[in-house]
Amino acid sequence: MTKKILFCASTASHILNFHLPYLQYFKERNCQVDVLVAKKTEIPYTDNVLELPMVKRVFAPENLRSIYTVKKFLTRNHYDLISTHTTLAGAIVRLAIKMLGKRYRNIKVVHTSHGYFFNGLNSFREKVYLWVEMLLAPVTDILMVMNNTDYDLALKYKLGQKVVFIPGMGVDLNKFTAVSAEKKASLKKAAGFDPDDFLIVYAAEMSKRKNQGELIRAFFLAARQEESIKLLFAGEGELEEKYRQMASEYGLDERVIFLGHVSDMANLYALCDAVVSTSRSEGLPFNIMEAMACGLPVIASKIKGHMDLLSGAGNMQGDLLYDLGDEQNLANILLKLQKDKKMREQVGMENKTKVQSYGLDHVKPAIINVYTELM
Repeated sequence: MTKKILFCASTASHILNFHLPYLQYFKERNCQVDVLVAKKTEIPYTDNVLELPMVKRVFAPENLRSIYTVKKFLTRNHYDLISTHTTLAGAIVRLAIKMLGKRYRNIKVVHTSHGYFFNGLNSFREKVYLWVEMLLAPVTDILMVMNNTDYDLALKYKLGQKVVFIPGMGVDLNKFTAVSAEKKASLKKAAGFDPDDFLIVYAAEMSKRKNQGELIRAFFLAARQEESIKLLFAGEGELEEKYRQMASEYGLDERVIFLGHVSDMANLYALCDAVVSTSRSEGLPFNIMEAMACGLPVIASKIKGHMDLLSGAGNMQGDLLYDLGDEQNLANILLKLQKDKKMREQVGMENKTKVQSYGLDHVKPAIINVYTELM
């Protein structure tokens, strides 16, 4: 009998960016592979892409209705394995499974936490997020987490029947590689930049969590002292227009460049000199791993996920981490890295070596083992 697999996430882009190798694995083994996302789009290695309306306001009425929609769907469609991803979709689908009562016992669920929104439980909102995860633990056969902080939280609060640590979803080390200085200069010139321009890129959704506003303010401080620095934003999102206006108000129209969605990040990293992330919260950020694979130094906020990838004793990359909110220090780090070519090269080599253990060839077998354990 054909095995049926369902992958669920809030956005199709999440599936496209992180899970195609796993869809392909199941498809090549003659499984029926379905995907449930907020907005239907074409996704390779699938039999059906199903649409489930979701909105970012977690407790919105639309999301509550979606729980009942999923419940009805699962009563009519049996899956041998359900793999849930992202906070919102993961909660909606697992709540629906829980509402099935005794019938859910035949449904095997793997939930992957791509970064919990609760750490110190300092707010009511964080406590609610934790409570929901505790409520869903009985229907979470295996919970996969990808940074040390989340792993400790999952064990402490028993957020899954079994908790497994994984080093991300696996970055393609054949696709993301370093280029020579000569090639980088050539790519800059072809893209309309001066070969001596110092290009920094932040690839992320334009959102409050990704915190691009803090970077723009810090970049303004640095840009007043060094004309060669330019900042590239790759990504779209609800706050894009706000950030464009902010850059314009600081007089940075020619220095801060909004690229929108970028389909070929490997080529973009190849012409850049450094990567930055001012995110407030992460699981194990894919964009950072891609940059490391390209031999680039990374300037980043001191948060979980970033710290897992970038900190360590005797690690020069650790000098490029800053405390959230310290825009002056962030500006100083930007300037320091621009001036110190030797440091850029040394940190780039460190990162390229360290990221090997996060490569797809290393990670994929571990994740496949988790899935097949339940089938």
